[in-house]
Parts: sequence; structure tokens; C-alpha cells
Amino acid sequence: MKNISRIFLPIILVGLLAITGCGNPKISIEAKAAELSKGFGQEVAEAFEFTLSMRIGWNLGNSLDAHQHLTPNEVVWGNPRVTQELMNGVAAQGFGAVRIPVTWGNTINDRDNFSISERWMDRVEEVVGYVLNAGMKAIINIHHDGADSYFWLSVKNTDIVDPNKSAIDEKFTAVWRQIAQRFRDYDNRLIFEGFNELHDGSWGNGNAAQHNRVNELNQIFVDTVRAAGGENSNRYLLIHGWVTRPSVTVSSLVMPTDTVKSRIIVGIHFYDPFDFTLGASQNKWGDKSNFGGWGNEPHIQREFRMVREAFVDKGIPIIIGEYGAGNQAQDRFVYRKYYMEYVTKAAFDNGFVCFYWDNGGFGAGREKSGLLKRSDGTTHDSAAAEILAVMMKAVNEDYLISSIAAP
Repeated sequence: MKNISRIFLPIILVGLLAITGCGNPKISIEAKAAELSKGFGQEVAEAFEFTLSMRIGWNLGNSLDAHQHLTPNEVVWGNPRVTQELMNGVAAQGFGAVRIPVTWGNTINDRDNFSISERWMDRVEEVVGYVLNAGMKAIINIHHDGADSYFWLSVKNTDIVDPNKSAIDEKFTAVWRQIAQRFRDYDNRLIFEGFNELHDGSWGNGNAAQHNRVNELNQIFVDTVRAAGGENSNRYLLIHGWVTRPSVTVSSLVMPTDTVKSRIIVGIHFYDPFDFTLGASQNKWGDKSNFGGWGNEPHIQREFRMVREAFVDKGIPIIIGEYGAGNQAQDRFVYRKYYMEYVTKAAFDNGFVCFYWDNGGFGAGREKSGLLKRSDGTTHDSAAAEILAVMMKAVNEDYLISSIAAP
């Protein structure tokens, strides 16, 4: 018996390592959903399982949201036309969903009941089809129409009162009515997101009237989609608070009333600290290398705990619709890799699903968030492959966040 155990124990251990990849057990989505929904009804359990089943998502940034003076043009910001091959590659990397930011802009005819160009609607539907065909879930939204309140979807103080407010409501309703009608027969693998980062252009925290206005738009969005019928009657909908900032979302977001239970997901965006993640003026991250710096690990834990207590612990799923850390010079790579694993792991531990912001920007510096090649979805280089590997580890393997070694 002693000799037999010496022979077979190593074989068993090797087998387990092969199954888990690194010796860590696989995270069970069913078990995690059951844990988060304990004490709630079946609808909440289904909502958490639906959201968590994505594990991690990818943003098709700077493509269908790209525009020139608000006229959509998916190649004008430097990325090629989206293909089925790209989406097949994204799925092969392990992503469970793709967020497709969409700018509608000048494809909306203000003089014809806000009708959307059939050609543009067809193209959006085509790209949604690529994602679904690849076996992933898809999210579409109204994106740069609300950028900095510079265009028609504005929440500046002058636009949250009549007559401007009513005019915006009419257009917003018409746009979502048409989107919902076009996709009314698509099942729940397609999620609608009401709008992107609504704010008045200052990137500040806004005021009470502006917060209330965002809540009003969320309610209009939910009501309009539900009224369109078909699969929209129980489609999962993604809503945001002011500027998608976690703290303001927690303090000001009012959940819309709905005709179906547990089909609303709350979204936030997370780029803390901005100087490191997108600004590229900070080149190290973490208490070990920058003790006490703003946005380090304790900040991540506090922010995510706050969001969890406000929403997840009340039966409401969370999606971090955008997050990431941009490419910097190679000697700073270790900090980016550490950040991406730590934040992804912290989010998933709290029950959040993250969507990496990939804008196709390679090289090093500000807003260089590219990870995957837009031709076929393969990683851009070996550094991108390492980043992707730790992100996938964080959402697939069960291990302690304290075990992640800080550089």
C-alpha cells in the first residue's frame, strides 16, 4: 500500500493541476450566485447567476462609438471594421461578453420623428450578431451622444429644466423605442445600457437636481424598453448613476420601478487612480512601492465594499462597465500587471463583473489601453498576454487576494 501511494499520489496531484491550471480550484458560478443571493428569492438568484456567468467582459472601444462631429464612423479613430473573426478571437481568449459602445448622433433624423438611419441600425445589429454568434453576451448603449453634455443628451443645469428637458426626453424615448423594437426578438443574451458616463462636462460630483435628472432618464429608459414588448418584457437592463462614479452612484442612484423583478443591473466605471490607469503620469501602483498613495489597495477595498453593501447585499448585481490600466514603458509593466490582477480579483470577490476598456490604442502613454488585435482578437504582444492571463486567473480560480505578490 505504501509503494502504491507513492506511485499514484503524484499522478493524482498532476491531474488536479492540469484541471485547475495552477493548482487552485475553479470558481463555481452556481455556488457564488447562491452565496450572493442567500435570503432572496429565485429571481435574485437567477440575476446573479446570469451576471456572473459572463465572468469578465471586453469593450469594443473606439469602434461603433467613434464619430466625426457626431456622425458615426467606426474607422475614423483608427480601428478597422469589426468582423466575425475578431469576435471569435475575443471569445477564444475567455471573455464571456462584449460591451459595444454605440454613438447614434447624426444618424438620428430630428426632422422625421427622430428616426434612426436603417443603414446604421443594420450595422449595429450585424456587430451584435457577431458577438452572439461567438457564444458571448452583448451590451449596446447610447454612448458619445451624452459625452460631457456637449451634444443632445445633456444634463447641464440649463438642460434639466423645460423646455430643453422635454425635448431631450422626447428624443431619448424615440431612440430607445427604435432600438428596443429592432431587437425585440433577441433573447436575454443581449443587454441594453441606457447611457454612458452622464455628467455636465466638469467630471465633478454634480448636484441634487442633476442626480435626480439621471434617475429620471433611467426610469424613461426602463419604461420605454419594457413597452416595446417581445423579449424586452424581461430583458436585463444596465443603469448608471451620475458620471458612473462609485461614491456618487451609491449616494444618489434611485432604482427605477420595473414591471419585472430583478432584471436591472447597476453599472459603475472604475479608473482609480486615473493618473496610473489612463493618464500615464503615475508609473507605480500599490502600497509596497508607493505607500499611502491615493487609489492603492486599501482604497480599492473600501470602494468595492461600499458598492457591495449598497447593491449586491441588497440583491442587485453590479457590472463595472469600464476599467483597466493603460500600457506604459516596459520597466513599469509589473505594476500594470499587479493592478489588473488585484482589481479584477477584488471585483469578482465582491460579486462584480468587470469589462476591460480596450480602445485599440497600443504603444505607451495616455489612453493606450489596447490589449487585443482588432484583426483576430489575439493578444497584441507578450505583455498583453501576461495581463490577460492574470485577469482570467482572477475570475476563474479560487485563491486569496492576499496571495498576489506586489512588486
